[in-house]
This record gives sequence, structure tokens and C-alpha cells, in this order.
Amino acid sequence: MKRMSLVLALVLTFCWSLRAEEIQLKDGTKITGKIISLSGDTFQIKTAYGEIQVPRSDVLSITFPENQPKKEIGDGSKTEPPADESVQDGTYTNRTEKFQIMVPKGWKNAPELRKDKSGVAAALKSADETLFFFYTPERFDGNLNPYKALAETQYQMNFKDYQKLSDSEVQLAGRTGTKLVWQGKSRDAGDAEMKFIVYILPYDGRMVRLSFGTLEPLFNDALATFDAMAASYHTITP
Repeated sequence: MKRMSLVLALVLTFCWSLRAEEIQLKDGTKITGKIISLSGDTFQIKTAYGEIQVPRSDVLSITFPENQPKKEIGDGSKTEPPADESVQDGTYTNRTEKFQIMVPKGWKNAPELRKDKSGVAAALKSADETLFFFYTPERFDGNLNPYKALAETQYQMNFKDYQKLSDSEVQLAGRTGTKLVWQGKSRDAGDAEMKFIVYILPYDGRMVRLSFGTLEPLFNDALATFDAMAASYHTITP
């Protein structure tokens, strides 16, 4: 598979944040609201008319109209403000998002993976453009379980044969979070089999996703790199 196909697949995988506003059900019903909790396989959704329960299996799609560009420039086109970030001496520093992570030699910024409306605040790639890292911070007032369910719903929409391989509690950067390992076939890159590790960390009023991905045949060799990068993640004071 061409490198650009892999890049395209990753852009589409992470193309929306998880601040759910419109939930489309399989019977044609559209619900506008916030998913605030998950009990078993049932979403608890807060709407303008009160709270309702919706089985996860009834959800066809979720769209996120809140996720808008933040700034207009020059010709009136909209864009995210540039991040204050750098890669130096094996350390990636993002002063806008206030975090650092260690990176192997040759890793670099990947602005093509950080598009308007994406929710992705930082993206990095290996020198050969086969390994990728995404940092996605999102406002979210609920707890880990409903957010994790939203993330999985997103992955299922973008990948065929989605399979969660593991789901475990993790301690990272002084936070108790969740570590997901999953794989699936990209719908937009020739059914390429891809595999990811996603760390979800809760903060006050928001969640942060640290996502590491590559083609499935490369995953085992990349695992040590992904684990070392994740272990090095920490917040900084600007």
C-alpha cells in the first residue's frame, strides 16, 4: 500500500472529535444531545427534553457540529491557530497543549494529519512515514466509560472488522486512564489492516487521547517504540 493511502486512512480515522451532538439511529430517528454515561450497552443521552436511553446497537452514526475552526484569516477561510511546537534532541514539545513526549531519531511533525475540524492538536510520524502518533484533547464532562464507548463507535464507523484486542486500566502521567489495543481494515485505503494503541486520560472537564498506529504487520516491531513514547508523555508548565 502506498504511504499516502496510509496517511489518508489515518486522517479519516481521526477526522472528528467526540463531542457528540447529533446521533442518527438505524430507524431514521435523529437525536440532538450529549452522551453523558454508558450502562452496559445503553447510552444515557441528555437532550433539551430530558434524558433518554438508547441501545448502542441502534446507533448508525454520530456527527459533531460543535467541532468548528477557531479563527478566520486573510481571505476569510477558517483555520486553527498554529501550535507552538518543536522537535529537538529527541523531545517533542507542544507549548500550546502543554505537554512533552520523547520521540525516536527522525520523527517529525505531520501537519497533514492535523486538519481543520479534526480535533487533533498534535500529529507526528516516523522518518519512513509508517508509524504515527496523535494527541487529541476534547472537552468532556462525563467519565471514562461513556467516552471510551464513543471512541469505539468512531473506530467502528471508520474501520471494517473492528476488533478490540485488549482494554485495561493504566497509570500514565499521574493519571488513571484506559489503554485500548484494537485493529481493523481501513474503509478508505484498500482494506489495509491497521492496528492501534490508544491511551485515554481524564482531566478536569476534558479527555486526552494518545493514539499510536501503523499497519498491522508492522505493529509488533513498533510496539516497543510506542510503549516508550507513551511512558515519556508528561504535562509541562508553559
